[in-house]
Amino acid sequence: MPAYKYQTADGKTKWYANFYYTDWLGQKKHKCKRGFDTKGAAREYEHSFLDRFSKEPTIQFASLAKNYLEDMESRLKLTTLKGKRYIIEQKLTPFFGSMQICDIDADLVRRWQNSLINYRDENGKPYAETYLHTINSQLSSIFNYAVKYYRLRINPCYVAGSIGESRASEMNFWTQDQFEHALQFEQKPSYRVAFKILFYTGMREGEVLAITPGDVPRDEPVIDINKNHAVVDGVEYFLTPKTKRSIRRVTIPESLHKELLDFIDSMQLNPDERIFYFKKGGLYSEFKRMIKRSGDVDIRVHDLRHSHVALLVNMGKPIEEISRRLGHESIKTTWDTYSHLYPGSDKELARDIELLMQKDEATQEEEIFVSETKHAVPVPGSPLGESSLDILAAAESHGNEYIRKNNRAIFQKYGIDIEKDFIYEYKLETYLDWISFGDAIIKIISTFKPTEELRDFLLAMFTDAISSCERLNGNLKDLDIFIVENTIPKYEKIYGISGK
Repeated sequence: MPAYKYQTADGKTKWYANFYYTDWLGQKKHKCKRGFDTKGAAREYEHSFLDRFSKEPTIQFASLAKNYLEDMESRLKLTTLKGKRYIIEQKLTPFFGSMQICDIDADLVRRWQNSLINYRDENGKPYAETYLHTINSQLSSIFNYAVKYYRLRINPCYVAGSIGESRASEMNFWTQDQFEHALQFEQKPSYRVAFKILFYTGMREGEVLAITPGDVPRDEPVIDINKNHAVVDGVEYFLTPKTKRSIRRVTIPESLHKELLDFIDSMQLNPDERIFYFKKGGLYSEFKRMIKRSGDVDIRVHDLRHSHVALLVNMGKPIEEISRRLGHESIKTTWDTYSHLYPGSDKELARDIELLMQKDEATQEEEIFVSETKHAVPVPGSPLGESSLDILAAAESHGNEYIRKNNRAIFQKYGIDIEKDFIYEYKLETYLDWISFGDAIIKIISTFKPTEELRDFLLAMFTDAISSCERLNGNLKDLDIFIVENTIPKYEKIYGISGK
C-alpha cells in the first residue's frame, strides 16, 4: 500500500495515493488521488477506498454504510434518503464507523443503545421513544443488508433487541378551544392561514406548503390537494404524491375559504406560485414561537393533523370518511394510527372495522389500471407489445388532471411539451401518467439538472427507457423502477452527467 510524495507549484510537499482495484463488474480500474498532507493520510484513503469493494464481513461499518446508501439511492425518494443519511452520519457512523462489522456483537449494540437511552440535551430532555426506535431500526436495516450481501452470519440487533416505540404511546393534540386560544397570539397573516388549514383540514405540512392559487376554487370552499412541497439539499421540489388516494379534495369552512382567498389576492400571485413563501423550517419555528407566547400545551405542527382527527372522531364521523380526508393509503392505516381515539372499541366495532378494511382492499385491487379495450390497436413500427399498449390505453383514458398539470409545469422548464411530444405514437404525458406515483421524474431532474438545451437528451432517454423496458421486461408495468435502476445509471455513464 505505497504512497508517493510530490512538490506543489508553491514548493509545498504533498502526498498522493496511486493504485489499481477491481470494481463491482469485475473490471480492473486505476485510481489516483492527490493533495494529502501526510503519507499516512494517503495510505488511509487507499485502505478506505478498497474496503468499500470488499464483500466480506471484515468490511468497516463506514464503508458498508456508504455502499448501503448508494444502493438505496435508486430505490427511495429523495426526502426518505435524506432522513436515512442524516441518521447514519450523525448517530451510527460516529460510533461504529471504524469497526469491522464482524466485530460488532450484540453486547456492543446494547452499549450503544444504552448511550442513546441515557442521552439528555441541554434542557434535560431525552430522545423521543419513536426517534429511538427509528435510529435502532436504521442500524438493523444496515446489518440486514450485510447479512444478505456481505456474508455476515447474524444481525446483532436481533440478539440485542429493540429500543423505543414504533409509534408514540400518547398522541398529542389540541381541542378546538386550545387551537383558537393559541391562534390569538399569532399576528402574521400567512402563518395564521397556514395553521388554520392544518387544523381544519388535517393536511400534511408538505401538502399545505405546496398550495397554489390554482388549487383553491373561488366558487367552492375546497382545496385541491395534488402535490407535496419538499426541499432536498437546498433544492425545492413539487413532488407528486406517492399514492392515488393522497390526491383529493378537502372541504373547508366558508370563513376559512374567504380568508384564504383574501390572502391569495393580497399576495398578487401567479396561478402556479406557492401561496406560502416559507418552508417547513419556518413553519415549525413560528409555531413554536406562537406556543411560547400563548403558554399553551407544547405540541408539534404535525400534531395539528392528529387534532383534526380527534375533532372528527368527537363529531361522530365514520372512519372511512376520515381516511379519505387524510389521504391515507387504506382504512387500515387510519385505524392502526387512531383506533385509541374511538371509545368502546369492543368486538362489534372491531368486526365492523375489519369488514371495512376487507372492502377497502378489494377496492384498491379494482383501482389498478385495466384497459377498456382488451386489445389496443398496435402502432406501426412500435416495439411495444399488446400488454404495454393496453397499459397506455388505460393511462390515456384514466389520467389524473392534477398529475398532468404538475408534470406539464415540470417539463415546460426543460423545453418539453408533454402533450405535443410523442414517443411511439403516444404522448409523453401518457407515459408520465403511468409512472406518476414513482420516483423517476424527480430522480431524472435531480440527477441531470437539465436545461432547455437538454430537451433532446431527455426525450432520447425516455425513448430508450421505454423500448428497453419493453424488450427486457415484456411490458411497461415497471417502467418507473426500470428508469431509476437502469436508464439513469446508463446515461450517467455515457454522458458523464450527474447530480451527485
